[in-house]
Amino acid sequence: MAGSNDTLNEMLSNQKKKKSLASKFATVAVLVFLIYSLYLVISQQAELNEQQKELANIKSQITAAKQENDEYTRLLSGEDENEYMRKIAIERFGYAYPNERRFYVANLG
Repeated sequence: MAGSNDTLNEMLSNQKKKKSLASKFATVAVLVFLIYSLYLVISQQAELNEQQKELANIKSQITAAKQENDEYTRLLSGEDENEYMRKIAIERFGYAYPNERRFYVANLG
């Protein structure tokens, strides 16, 4: 009977070792999964923040382009279209009327 108790104790000891090993493996697996999940959440959050900044930048560019478009529409639809065209020709392209003299201030610095 003592031999069977030793065998029984040995079997119980082996089962406990197997359960302990399985428990450790499960704990490690869960821990690895949690760390990986945390990494994914943090990287996704960083990417989301970057894309939100990019979206805000694009929205500001759209707003600026719309304002510029509205200004051009206002200038071209107004009665002073000819005056606007004359102003642009003189300021941007350096045009002048025949026999007109232009004087420019030279840089003193």
